[in-house]
Amino acid sequence: MATEHRLPDTVRPEKYSIELRPNLKAFSFEGSESIRIQVARPTKTIVLNAEGLEVREATVSSSKGGSLPATSIDFDSKREVLRLDFAESVPSGPATLRLSFSGTLNDELAGFYRSRYTMSDGKQGYMAATQFESTNARRAFPCWDEPAAKATFEVSLVVPDGMTAISNTPPLDEKDLGDGTRLVRFAETPRMSTYLLAFAIGPLDTIEGKARRGTKLAVWALPDRIGHSRWALDEAIRILDYLNDYYGIPYPLEKLDHIALQDFAAGAMENWGAITYRERILLFDPATSSAQTRQTIVEVIAHETAHMWFGDLVTMAWWDDLWLNESFASWMGAKTTGALHPEWKMWTQFLEEDIVRGLALDGLKSSHPIEVPVRDPAEIREIFDDISYSKGASILRMLEQFLGEATFRRGIRDYLKAHAYGNARTEDLWRALTAASHQPVRALMGSWTRQTGFPLLDVQVKRTGGSARVGLTQSRFLYSDILGPSKDRTRWKVPVRIARAGQKKPVSFLMEKKTESRPLGRSRRSADKDWIKVNAGQSGFYRVNYPPEEWDRLRRAVEAGELGTEDRSGLQNDAHALMRAGYLPATTLLDLTAAYRGEDDATGWRLIAESLHDVETLISDTRYLEKFDAYGRELFRRAGEQSGWDPKPREGHLDALKRSTVLSRLGHHSYRPVLTEAGRRFARYLKDPSTLHPDLRGVVYNLVGQQADQATYETLWELQRKAALQEEQVRLLMALSHPRDERLLQETLRRSLTDAVRSQDAVLVITTVAASRPSVGRDLAWSFVKDNWDELYRRYAESGFLIRRLVQIAQEFTTPEAVKDVERFFRGREAPEVRRTVQQSIEKIRVNAAWLKNNGKDLARWFATRSS
Repeated sequence: MATEHRLPDTVRPEKYSIELRPNLKAFSFEGSESIRIQVARPTKTIVLNAEGLEVREATVSSSKGGSLPATSIDFDSKREVLRLDFAESVPSGPATLRLSFSGTLNDELAGFYRSRYTMSDGKQGYMAATQFESTNARRAFPCWDEPAAKATFEVSLVVPDGMTAISNTPPLDEKDLGDGTRLVRFAETPRMSTYLLAFAIGPLDTIEGKARRGTKLAVWALPDRIGHSRWALDEAIRILDYLNDYYGIPYPLEKLDHIALQDFAAGAMENWGAITYRERILLFDPATSSAQTRQTIVEVIAHETAHMWFGDLVTMAWWDDLWLNESFASWMGAKTTGALHPEWKMWTQFLEEDIVRGLALDGLKSSHPIEVPVRDPAEIREIFDDISYSKGASILRMLEQFLGEATFRRGIRDYLKAHAYGNARTEDLWRALTAASHQPVRALMGSWTRQTGFPLLDVQVKRTGGSARVGLTQSRFLYSDILGPSKDRTRWKVPVRIARAGQKKPVSFLMEKKTESRPLGRSRRSADKDWIKVNAGQSGFYRVNYPPEEWDRLRRAVEAGELGTEDRSGLQNDAHALMRAGYLPATTLLDLTAAYRGEDDATGWRLIAESLHDVETLISDTRYLEKFDAYGRELFRRAGEQSGWDPKPREGHLDALKRSTVLSRLGHHSYRPVLTEAGRRFARYLKDPSTLHPDLRGVVYNLVGQQADQATYETLWELQRKAALQEEQVRLLMALSHPRDERLLQETLRRSLTDAVRSQDAVLVITTVAASRPSVGRDLAWSFVKDNWDELYRRYAESGFLIRRLVQIAQEFTTPEAVKDVERFFRGREAPEVRRTVQQSIEKIRVNAAWLKNNGKDLARWFATRSS
């Protein structure tokens, strides 16, 4: 690995004592720190990380050599390092480095930044908060900003009177400084990485509770919102109790805070003992919050709390093993949420939230392995993607199913105990799981973490009487195969489960060769009803293709209701991906999906909705769009009529999710009764907001926005401007991104970069304009991104994922001219955070164009047989 951006190992930190004095009027801060260091060998130079700071003074002292002032203080902005030179060598052994510095409370949602808050009475002000992952602690104080450079931290903050200060550990004491400020000193942290340090300063209030083992938990929010934090606190306590039991290692800190911030780039951040969140992902108002928000709060708290062990207690040695943090938190978040709320069917939802997302990105040639070499901050930021989160979580789920839950858990516990307060690599995890299972885990999983992509299993079935033999051939799945056959010879060790009609237990085995076959025994079914489903339960991270006659049998099984929820959803999603890659004609997908009219599962409908939206994007510039809308109305109508608009007695959480999905899609496809009812309910809402059910607000707002004229548009704008909670505000911003009137969409885009829209929400607005009706908004949004690139890049480059989402708008285009446009725009532009994303977008456009060319005639014939 290249070491240009890595720090030398001559000096390592042991303890930081940091004092920071933020100025919330001048948007600046002053700081000083004393760092206890260990010097491996005598040196005249100390190199550590710093970015955007002014270091005024630096001295080093040791018991052997006295105190030495730095003779030069130099910054290398490209490498983001601070070089301190001394006239004499600093002797080996312990020493203390003291620095004084200053910096800016920036508006980029990274490092030590300012956050604008708005009370419900309209009062505004600023608070300060941090977001240090991945490499932004160096923007708050000079440090060894690498995950393996673990140390303890003793933080002191000078804060204005009337404001609360929070950090990773409880406050030890406070001292009134007599100038309208006070000094808050916090307890020393355990050994941890710099990116996990956190502090927040603002007018925050709290509610508290305790876990079974005595840990104090608290939710912090603005005083006028703290009443909406009870759901989060109650669930946070249950989650911590569950994870304490699962890991077998008690949570090691005294307290665990959950902090709601109005400005926050990510959804949440796993700072040890002080987790930070976007406000709308932590607060729940029963009068206005939806079932989806209720679930999201639990999922995100579970994900972040899982990090307290995976990531915080045990941290990856370097960012090329990021997946050890994020994949485990995603998998464990789903597992925890499912254990606490089995009625939510989280492993079914996991198929949509993680498996499908991971497969979608990993089907590109320009994807990357889970274990991916990274060198500099830009490359590190770029791998916070669906490979490091969703693919990794999916293969952990697959491995757990293969080894067994009890064995997998035993290996996880051993891994955590062996590396507590330290760092680990992927090999360490495989070693622990191998010892627990007596299986060759490293050999099995290496093909999944060190190789890009995943397999496609081609199925052949040979029936003789009542017996059947299934042959499987594996090859790499690539969307670009639609451009021409690939010569890729990558192979995987694939855990295979095969279900057959009438048989209770699937056939399971590990496929290690390119081609293998297995007998399935006898069946009493007639041949036309004797379906065979590979990847039973849909826990495997791969795609499956069948001969036409087997697809027909599976379609009939769907119509007959014989497949389980995961298998139904996985089958349709496999067919969609195969269609996109040119393995199946588009008409096969449309015929199969028509068999799902009787679907009753929320996840199933969501995946179908995503599938149809993707097809709509591909044909958005063709003459088929009107007939495609007719197909969508026909497909969703029965489910919409069954769900209705109002909750029924004894309905559950998933019924609410399904209702939102099917009504939204019916309205999107211009089903007049739904559009009319949405308008009627909105008119009632304007007179009495309590008449609109929380689960219907997003649906109604979007469909009203879709039909909006100028007056309705301004009504929606005023509603979002006055909304008390961010959840409601964001719902209304989404509605303002849905008009079919280009002039109104242009106005939404213009307002997105003004102070009227929070910086964190602008990206969501722009991408929703692009996606809500691609034939209307895609070109507008992409032109807006290009015209405002400099400002967007300044705002969002440090976050990584936000700037990537803007670039990904381009991947929905379908012409060779669009490829040239993207290449031309990024030629000569220095944007390393999106280098791989640009490549992926170009690859997707080429695939889209080939798909449209290959399927055009079949679609014309297929739509010609359907009435509009």
